Formats: sequence, C-alpha cells, structure tokens
Amino acid sequence: MPLPIVKIHFLDKLYSPFSGLPVESDDGVNENDKTLLFVYYGDFPGFAYINERLTEVSGDIENLDIESLNQMLTIDGGFILEVDTDWNGINYYGFAPITD
Repeated sequence: MPLPIVKIHFLDKLYSPFSGLPVESDDGVNENDKTLLFVYYGDFPGFAYINERLTEVSGDIENLDIESLNQMLTIDGGFILEVDTDWNGINYYGFAPITD
C-alpha cells in the first residue's frame, strides 16, 4: 500500500515525528536523521535529499515525481508530508520509523 500523504499549510521549522530532530538547519537538510526518507522542494523542483534506504528500492529515484515515488514505497508506519509554504510553493517530506 502506498504511503499516505498528509497535507498541511505550515511556515515554521519542521521536525521528524519519529526522531524529534529538525528536518533542516541553516546548513541544509539534516542528513543524519535516519527517519527522514527524502526532501523534495516543489519550487526547485527536485530532491534536495534522498535517504540511502530509498536507493535500495530504486536507484533512479531522482527522476521520479512524488506520485510515482509514493506508489513504489511501502514502508510500514511511513508517510509523506505535503507542506504548502505559501510563496515557496509545495514541498514534500517523507518520514518512516526505524525498524530493526
């Protein structure tokens, strides 16, 4: 089953719901957070970050759109956050819990 997409309008700093870590800092995307699957900036458009967990699913993720990526991901407990950031457009953030 594809990951659910949760749509919100939000202008503040985002945090991972699984780790509590900020998604981004002044230095860019927090690549140390293993619960963060990807960051896709709609105004760019393109991926700013892709977690190595996803490259195991498909090595060509950078050429996928969000809908196609969503259809191929089946990570239990994961979801995609669609964030309307007003003038910056729509951004997408994938999150999933760490499983052992």
